[in-house]
Amino acid sequence: MRITALLPAAAIALAAGAPASAACVAHADGERPHLVELYTSEGCSSCPPAERWLSSLRDKPGYAGLEFHVDYWDSSDWRDPYSDARYTARQKAAAKHALQGKIYTPQVFVDGRAWKNWPKAPPPEVPDVRGVTLALDLEPGERLHAKLDAATTDARGDYRMYLALTENGLANAITGGENRGATLAHDHVVRAFAGPFPLGHADAELEVPASVQRDHAHAIAFVQDERSGDIVQVVRVPLAQCAR
Repeated sequence: MRITALLPAAAIALAAGAPASAACVAHADGERPHLVELYTSEGCSSCPPAERWLSSLRDKPGYAGLEFHVDYWDSSDWRDPYSDARYTARQKAAAKHALQGKIYTPQVFVDGRAWKNWPKAPPPEVPDVRGVTLALDLEPGERLHAKLDAATTDARGDYRMYLALTENGLANAITGGENRGATLAHDHVVRAFAGPFPLGHADAELEVPASVQRDHAHAIAFVQDERSGDIVQVVRVPLAQCAR
């Protein structure tokens, strides 16, 4: 399934960018972190424990987190400011690949595979990287220029590249819905998302929402097999280490 996700405040277009500083470059061709996708909503009363669990992975080098806020909890009582229908579409695609009969919140996927027992069980085995290399070069500014380069020696998969901008340290006072009266803290929140890009080279320009605190933000690129849903390569760059 082809999924191109775009936040209303985050316009994405193809563009060329100048070379990034060394601090804004990441490259992977072997061992890499688990990519943990959490599908959640501020309207869901059972979601805060899952979000706290995802936050606990924040400083662990073996994990990269993507907290996708879905839109099917949005109502006149409370609309999640981070929600997007395209994230719901991605959740549906992930569930289909993982042979899950339904989508729900909180729902967790690790490297594209369902992880139902996330509070207790160790993560599933990392899928074979299958000779996949991935490089991410960033040039920060009002817009984030990104160069993605990926290659593989494996002809079995249908590989695509994706790029996400995430932010830590967010908090909202909730005035409606199931979490009325609570103040919810969030990390790894996906603020903008681009892809799929064909395997090879892509120049992308990502408009960063004005409210994003760059010292708390990361760019995460990954390669996914569109046939199996497996995430086979991941790199990330903290925007705080990039020259402005």
